[in-house]
Amino acid sequence: MQNFAPSSPAPASTSIAAGHHLAIFLWNPYAFVLPVALFVVLVCVAAFRDRWAVFRFAIRMTFGQRLYVWWSCAWRQCLANILLAIIGLMAFLFLYRKAAAPIVKLSAGLIKPGAGMIPVMLALAIGAMPIILAALIYMLLSLPFVGYAVQSGLASHALPGPKRFNVSRATLLGLTTFVWSLPGSLMIASVVVPFPDRVADVLRVLLFVVWGMYVVLPRQVRRVARLAEHGR
Repeated sequence: MQNFAPSSPAPASTSIAAGHHLAIFLWNPYAFVLPVALFVVLVCVAAFRDRWAVFRFAIRMTFGQRLYVWWSCAWRQCLANILLAIIGLMAFLFLYRKAAAPIVKLSAGLIKPGAGMIPVMLALAIGAMPIILAALIYMLLSLPFVGYAVQSGLASHALPGPKRFNVSRATLLGLTTFVWSLPGSLMIASVVVPFPDRVADVLRVLLFVVWGMYVVLPRQVRRVARLAEHGR
C-alpha cells in the first residue's frame, strides 16, 4: 500500500491541468469574434431600420423602472420555459423508448471490425439525432411561448402593444428575444471563464441582467411597438 501512495495525486493534478488548459482555450480573444461579429451585424441592421435609435425607449425610464419591466418579462419567460421543458422531456422520453431500439440497431450496424473513422462518426451522429431533433423542436416551440410571456410582461406595465396578439406575432417577438440574447450569452460565457466559480456565478447573473435590461428589453419594446403601429 505504501508503494502506491505517492502516485495518488497524479489524477487530480492531471484533471486540474486539463481544466486549466480548457479555461485558457475558452478565455481567448478569438472566442469573442463570433458573438461580437453577430452583435455588430444585428446593430447595423437595427440602426438602418430605426435610424440609429437602436436601444432607446420611446418613453424615459429610471433604472428601477427598467429593472422592474425586465423582471416582469424575465420571470414569465422562465416559467414558460420550465413548463415547456417538462412537457418536452416527458414527450421525448416516451418517444425515445420506442425509437431507441431501431436507432441503436442502425448505429451498431455501421460499426464493424476494422471500420474507418467515417462510419464511426456517422454512427455517433445517428445515435445523437434524437437529441439534436428534440433540441431544435424545443427551440422552435419555445419562440411563441417566450413571445406571449414578453408581451404579457410589457402589457402589465401599460406599454404600447397590438390589440390582437396571435401566434405569428408571438413567434416574431420570441425570435427577437432569442436573436438579441444569443450574442450576449456567448460573450458572457467567455468573460466569466477565468474567474473562480462563485465569482463567475455572481458575475454571470449581473451581466445577464444588464444585457437584458439595456440590450434585449429595448429591442423587445420596439418590436411590440412596431407590431402595434403597422398591424403586422
